Amino acid sequence: MCKAILISSMAVILLSAVLGTVASAEAIEDDKGFYLGLKFAGSSLHIEDDPDAEFFIKDDGGGVQLDIGYRFNPAFMLELSVGGAEHETSDQAIDARFEIVQILGYYRFSPQSAFRPYLKGGFSGNSLHIDVGSASWRVSGGGVALGGGFKYFFSPHFSLGLDLTHSVIQYDNAEVGIEDFTYEWEIDESGAATALALQFGYSF
Repeated sequence: MCKAILISSMAVILLSAVLGTVASAEAIEDDKGFYLGLKFAGSSLHIEDDPDAEFFIKDDGGGVQLDIGYRFNPAFMLELSVGGAEHETSDQAIDARFEIVQILGYYRFSPQSAFRPYLKGGFSGNSLHIDVGSASWRVSGGGVALGGGFKYFFSPHFSLGLDLTHSVIQYDNAEVGIEDFTYEWEIDESGAATALALQFGYSF
């Protein structure tokens, strides 16, 4: 999936570069209002595995994110993003799942153009799960997310673009469970996650 995201991203960059030269005022979105977004993302967890470990989570995966946001003015936007990614492990029968919830503020450039680059930053809640039959393992914690990207508006409502987000994570909770039994304890582990996404949007 990551290769597909990369190829699609390159195609979007080329398409937007061409269309950006012929952008018209009719494709400019309204200054204020809600919007919905859908992202298909390639995910990297930057996990430092022990080379002698018999079991490990593979760094690259893929998933989907759903976004809802509000444009307060042509420049500033606030967004809630919920998503997840599946990651393979060294055991073909076991997959890991990374889940993330983000609250992000956006600063958007070129308000009178159909081509809208932006920078963003905010906070995230993150968790990494492994389920094997009736047993489960999970670590979770908060983080800081930074990134940027662009949207190209084909009309005042529909857009297509690319998004890059990097999260610095502090895992502070671990949990194991077997059927109805669950045990939790505090941990202090740092981590990171990066997502490159092809995004589709609808602005109200």
